[in-house]
Amino acid sequence: MNGCLGHLEGAYILLHICNLLGKVTIQEPTFDRIIVVYRRASAKKERARNIYVKHFKSIPMADMEIVLPEKKNPGLTPVDWVKFIVSAVIGLITVIGSLSNPKADIRVILAILTSVVGYCVKTYFTFQNNLVSYQSLITKSVYDKQLDSGRGTLLHLCDDVIQQEVKEVIVSFFILMVQGEATRQELDRRCEELITGEFNEKCNFDVDDALQKLQKLGIVAKDPAGKYACTDLKHANEIIGTTTEEVVLKANQGDCSFGR
Repeated sequence: MNGCLGHLEGAYILLHICNLLGKVTIQEPTFDRIIVVYRRASAKKERARNIYVKHFKSIPMADMEIVLPEKKNPGLTPVDWVKFIVSAVIGLITVIGSLSNPKADIRVILAILTSVVGYCVKTYFTFQNNLVSYQSLITKSVYDKQLDSGRGTLLHLCDDVIQQEVKEVIVSFFILMVQGEATRQELDRRCEELITGEFNEKCNFDVDDALQKLQKLGIVAKDPAGKYACTDLKHANEIIGTTTEEVVLKANQGDCSFGR
């Protein structure tokens, strides 16, 4: 299983005597996004087995098992087993004691056996009803929290990767445009400082990939001293030209105008 972890947030609350007299809101750690990748186990050696990919949202860490393909159903609790054993022992002792009495009434013995068996059957069916309710709750929770599966999840991942690379390129160009030329190490540090200052988030900025794309576009150049510099914004727009997104946006605006 591979998991893509988004924001993990949690709160720890100290227990005090005053908390016992009022309501306390507890925020448990939650995975903002989880992607599960798995193959079903097979006893036979199969060359081709399907790969399943599923995308979930807002999964509490304590309930992460609900998104796994093989979930263990709860069994009888120790309390249920104690009820079974105690009921059986009491019933057995009562029946043996009644049979040892020469004047034992068969109707009393049958009544005792019926009560014991009925209590055990009631406990068993109560457990089965709870198990059905549990499975229904798990199914509903998985359905409500599943965002996509299969090809849709892969497309979502590809889109996230593309968006991430585009953002890295934009941030790198912005730093060079505002703060001037810089070496690779200086640019990497400045980009990380910008993200930390603006969003209070630490990251390992992939400056190499961003510089490679900027140089390939022809809007950033490297001098013999190893420093990178960007062209002015107007010239950069002329070099890049009209993007596909701008074409689609203009087409949508044209359709809206035509509809009016």
